[in-house]
Amino acid sequence: MIDTDIKLQWHLDSLPAGSVAPLLGFFDRLPVDPYIEGRFRERRYGRVEKEGSRFYPLDNGVFFQAAAINKFLGDVPRTYAELDPAFVAHPTFQLMLARFARHTRLADGQAIGIHQMRIVTGEGESVPPAPEGVHQDGFDFIGVFCCGSDGVSGGALQLYHGLKEQPFFQQQLNAGEYLILDDRRFYHNAAPILPQGPHRGHWDVIVLTA
Repeated sequence: MIDTDIKLQWHLDSLPAGSVAPLLGFFDRLPVDPYIEGRFRERRYGRVEKEGSRFYPLDNGVFFQAAAINKFLGDVPRTYAELDPAFVAHPTFQLMLARFARHTRLADGQAIGIHQMRIVTGEGESVPPAPEGVHQDGFDFIGVFCCGSDGVSGGALQLYHGLKEQPFFQQQLNAGEYLILDDRRFYHNAAPILPQGPHRGHWDVIVLTA
């Protein structure tokens, strides 16, 4: 499935069927995000640099967004747990990096930020994957890769032309599907994650930035 709006600079596509399943075990070992209240978001962070068709790990450094970009955690230097090297080296994740670099025409020497996240919800909870609401991330491009979910519904990705407009695109991604967009041109959000039963459920996603 390919759905592309060339003029508006967004791209919806999918990885080979079943290819993300081997990555799910890495999400079971994510630590809780220490910068938000509650325990609904688990997270690791890392960076790689593109050189030709290969991607080389970089030091994590400090993740920072200005308050003008992120009203929820802006001007807060954040340091997250590092990515598992086996996750970074996995062929499926390397394919994600290659697809992202190809669609965005990423030049050699550019860094890609990697946010590996699990959104967790329990009975009666409605959890916003993006507590800041409709927003931009302050990058040129972002890619959202859905890796799967269990016991939850919701999480539809939404694209907007402006903060005060209705979404012109809204779709819930299945495992292996991804959306890449021009972060300078659009705003985005994700609908709340809703539990489907009395037990803990989760939604697993990888966000790439460049």
